[in-house]
Amino acid sequence: MSLFKPAKDRPGESTGSGNAVPVTPFDITRRYDIYCDVVHEQRLYANVRVVGMRTFDTPTRFSSGAIGALLEIEAANGARMMIPQFGIKMICEHGTEPTFKVLSRLRPPGDGDSWKNDSGE
Repeated sequence: MSLFKPAKDRPGESTGSGNAVPVTPFDITRRYDIYCDVVHEQRLYANVRVVGMRTFDTPTRFSSGAIGALLEIEAANGARMMIPQFGIKMICEHGTEPTFKVLSRLRPPGDGDSWKNDSGE
């Protein structure tokens, strides 16, 4: 068994490009819940639709302008807003409950060691 080489002779698994992770665009017809961090707060943009990307950069042959662009979203009431991409922490389909386990938390400054385990250690 190897961590970095494909396993040979495994039934049902093929080698080559069939094992590549698919990369697909967002379905912009669906609604999502977008979790973001901004200065001093965490936000949830619930039940929003991704409308597009906005940029101040002029797209060129070498750059699409997407780096540093703002994500334009539309709320259920029709209000549109633009949010920075770098603050997005998680995107879920609207109404789904994200499943995860917190392994450690960052303690506030001056509260001893900055990291503690979720068990309270």
